[in-house]
Order: sequence, then C-alpha cells, then structure tokens
Amino acid sequence: MPRLDLTQLTLVAAQNIQTADKVRRDPAVVKAAKQFAEDSVQTFRSGGALAREVQSSWRRHSPLSKRTGTGE
Repeated sequence: MPRLDLTQLTLVAAQNIQTADKVRRDPAVVKAAKQFAEDSVQTFRSGGALAREVQSSWRRHSPLSKRTGTGE
C-alpha cells in the first residue's frame, strides 16, 4: 500500500486554496456574482407578485366565491 506524501499533499492543497482565492477575486467572477444576486432578488419579487396575482385570480374565478343568492 503506497504511503501518502504529506508534503506533496500540503503543497497541492495550498495551491488549490490560492487558485480558489484568485478565482473568487477575479473581476469577471465578482461582477457575475453581483448580477446573480440582483437577479435573484428580482426573481423572488416577481415570484411573489405572481403568487399574489394567481391567488387573486383564483378567488375571482372560484365558484365558491360567487355566492350571489340568485341561483347562478
């Protein structure tokens, strides 16, 4: 069974951490992340508006809400 080379493993881990940090700070990645956050907020707002409109429409069209007392 081969032994782990801890020095090599540590070096590879350190390089991966540095690479991940460089990617995280890359201007294009930062810009895309900000845009994603803004789009997500707008998506939730739009989704909430859609849910309210569906609920309102359901109430308007539901036979249970049309109790006019005229037998319609």
